Amino acid sequence: MLDRTERIIDAPVTSSSATSARRYDLDWIRVSAFALLILYHVGLVYGVYGWHVHSAHTFEWMREAILITNPWRLTLLFLVSGAALRFMTLRRTPREVTRARFARLVPPLLFGTVALVPLQSWIEARDKANWPGGMDGYLDWMAREFSWRGLMDGVPVNHLWFIVYIAAYSAVTILLWRQPGLIQRIGDWLEQHLRGWRVLVLPILYLIFIRIALFPYFGLTNTLTVDWYNHALSLVAFVFGFAIVGRESIWRDMERLRWVSVTLAAVALPIMMAQVWHPGGRAFWGVPKAIVYGIDQWAVITAILGFGSLYLRDRSSPVLKYLTEATFPLYLAHQTVLVIAVWIIRPANLSAPVELLSLVLITFLGSLAIYEVVKRIPFIRPLWGLKPLDDKPWPIDLRPEARTPYRRRRHLLGVGVAAPVIALLVVAVAIAAYPDFNNATQYLSELGGATARKPMIFNAGLFAAGLMAALAGIGFGLTIYALTRARIPAAVIAIVFILAGAGLSLSTLYPWPDPRHMVINLGLGIQLAPLLLLWGLAARNDLTRLKIFLAVTFVLMAILTVMTKHLVFPGTVNDANVGWWERIYAIVLVCWVGVAAWVLERKLRQLAIEAPLDGLHEAVIANPR
Repeated sequence: MLDRTERIIDAPVTSSSATSARRYDLDWIRVSAFALLILYHVGLVYGVYGWHVHSAHTFEWMREAILITNPWRLTLLFLVSGAALRFMTLRRTPREVTRARFARLVPPLLFGTVALVPLQSWIEARDKANWPGGMDGYLDWMAREFSWRGLMDGVPVNHLWFIVYIAAYSAVTILLWRQPGLIQRIGDWLEQHLRGWRVLVLPILYLIFIRIALFPYFGLTNTLTVDWYNHALSLVAFVFGFAIVGRESIWRDMERLRWVSVTLAAVALPIMMAQVWHPGGRAFWGVPKAIVYGIDQWAVITAILGFGSLYLRDRSSPVLKYLTEATFPLYLAHQTVLVIAVWIIRPANLSAPVELLSLVLITFLGSLAIYEVVKRIPFIRPLWGLKPLDDKPWPIDLRPEARTPYRRRRHLLGVGVAAPVIALLVVAVAIAAYPDFNNATQYLSELGGATARKPMIFNAGLFAAGLMAALAGIGFGLTIYALTRARIPAAVIAIVFILAGAGLSLSTLYPWPDPRHMVINLGLGIQLAPLLLLWGLAARNDLTRLKIFLAVTFVLMAILTVMTKHLVFPGTVNDANVGWWERIYAIVLVCWVGVAAWVLERKLRQLAIEAPLDGLHEAVIANPR
């Protein structure tokens, strides 16, 4: 039985306070803002500001370039996060919302602090303080960070500070929401005082005021207890987003003023850049700079919210649904992936454009690969901010009557998705543990040889990856049989993968340069696997894009084989670059497996959902389209 307070709080929501309809524009904005955040962090690798690691290429103009998003990006994210919390409150009590926030934020924060951030901090210590490398150096770093003295000095959370703030601001906002009628009064006040042009002008005046009054004294620290300017900015944005979700007059005014906002932002941005560039930009105690900064800050936010509300409010899509779930895991993973990528790639001395493109691709694709793996493992989903599978409570029901069609095949394909990720991560860690390893001239097998500092990392990891490849091959074979009843292609595919996995695993028992290491050549049969899959899937007309991908993969592997065997353009592959050719070959050779396994797993999931459990196989075979 709810008390009077909870009855008021949980009363049916009216159009004046909130809306029960999902706002897809806010989802689009959130996803886009996090994508910009990842690009921003890649940009910091080339900036002159202090960051964790830097490229060999740095550019002075990055001081001005980061102003394109720096003033408004995080403020917009906090505003949208506050709006998202408001939607959570529509059908839940304060206690339920608090528990949901705790379950979503605290496990990822603890996991990230212990497992993700230390890798960044250790690499930064190696880069800036010559901290020892190798597994011993990493373990020493962990012991130092999590010793009593290290904990007293504070454990770095790096980019996870945002989660700390979201958790704190959620707690404050829920407390405000618990006060009967308080959020309603705040919303009424905002709706009354932000009519027309005032929705643009009054927030700008507030932002200018706190920039002048607080920023010179507190700055931006990202430390919760002393970050008063940031709280005046971000907490207010969070509560503002929470309060205005259903205030349609505010949203309509932002829509009407969207072009005015764009014009203000377009004028303010170059002036703001000039103020940073010119030595006199801080004249008059920095007040002109604060004014221009505040104008740009809110004008961009109003423009984005106005255009989003007008054009994206009802525009859902499968891409948006996918990215909405993926955003939090991507946020958790991206900075660690980026720092590791910089550390590995920098010694190659690539040109700035090539290095930049490589870092962007590795950061996005590496983070997506991590998401694809972790979302399939029920017991680690909460550590990455994901809900339980099918929103069902744990433990997962494993009774026979609760099993879904193709469950075992899908699990085996999930292993196929994870195997390339494991292999790539093992290689990355093995390279990090071998400080003198030269990616341009040395072969990957040398990571497990006598000259390696920690050969067990490479050998044990690749042994496990080989076993996973064999299991994945069984999954591919069973899946082909389930989809087409083609026994021979299914059996051949399984055998090829089993041999490849066996070759990979056995080769680690005889590290290079032992001649028996060449048992790894059993794995070369996997080059034919894309053609074999095309053969097995010939009867399916609904997997066209997968077939195109398999064909392109086979052609690419054939080209790389011809190049690396010196059959054409002799001298292109030479002792000075053979390592990079091998890396490219290895990436293509293993990564396509994860993509194919992911697509086929989704197809099995679709069939399991669409068809009833009884007679499912018969229905699929009767209509293979």
